[in-house]
Amino acid sequence: MRSIRSGTSRLCLGAAAGAILLFSMPAVTIAGGDAAAGKAKATACAACHTAVGNSDTPHLAGQRETYIVKQLKAFKAGDRKHPVMNAMAGVLSDADFENVAAFWASQPAGSDATTPEEAAAAKKTKMVFPKDFPKGFTLYDAKNRDDQHVVAQAYVNAVGLKAAKEGKQLPDGTQIIIVKSVPKMDAEKKPLAGKDGLWQTEKIAIYEGMEARASWGKDIPELIRNQDWNYALFNADKSPKEVNQAICLTCHLPVASQGYVFGLKKIQEKAGAK
Repeated sequence: MRSIRSGTSRLCLGAAAGAILLFSMPAVTIAGGDAAAGKAKATACAACHTAVGNSDTPHLAGQRETYIVKQLKAFKAGDRKHPVMNAMAGVLSDADFENVAAFWASQPAGSDATTPEEAAAAKKTKMVFPKDFPKGFTLYDAKNRDDQHVVAQAYVNAVGLKAAKEGKQLPDGTQIIIVKSVPKMDAEKKPLAGKDGLWQTEKIAIYEGMEARASWGKDIPELIRNQDWNYALFNADKSPKEVNQAICLTCHLPVASQGYVFGLKKIQEKAGAK
């Protein structure tokens, strides 16, 4: 935290006390929802909605219950568009909306200055960049991403490919890397495409990764837990790029039936699944 005259220690202590208060004080039941019942699911919300400083991720503590319920219903119905919140609201029931809203409405405004310990595990990834990539990995999908103006090439390691071939769920030890590259441009600043229609690549922009390891999910709030998957972003030089993993965990909730892997069908096709 940046020093603010001699008040730094007081600010730090105050923020810590706020986080302790947020999840230790008795949950008050207010009309419409059960705050005590909403507390467990609110822990997942806290991974993004505490210690925030931007309008895209607002504070929830002390917000009106009716307002929170209204927004969650709008996200679930698709009336409000936000990939993370649409995914989150999609796994919650109307009763969950009421209970989560009751919990946050019962918390004092300003009590969410830091992320509580129960939610912190969702933010930090345990994944590191695979040492020998792309050695030992198989390319299973490649496509032009107009929305991101990149070429995306997806790779899976031998552990995941073998399981897919046998018709099994991707197990612990599976690693998936998506390489996103900037396309080459022609004189008119349009991407140059090869004979297969795939854009020719100029340089790597970013790596996206997901990896499953035993017990990696145990400390992540149940609502957004993706079995034992962890997610990470890496710069073009393969160094870690800071990201709130809770966003990735939430975005993959809609494909829980596919083992939380968006490209599972493509992996199975590449493996020649039984």
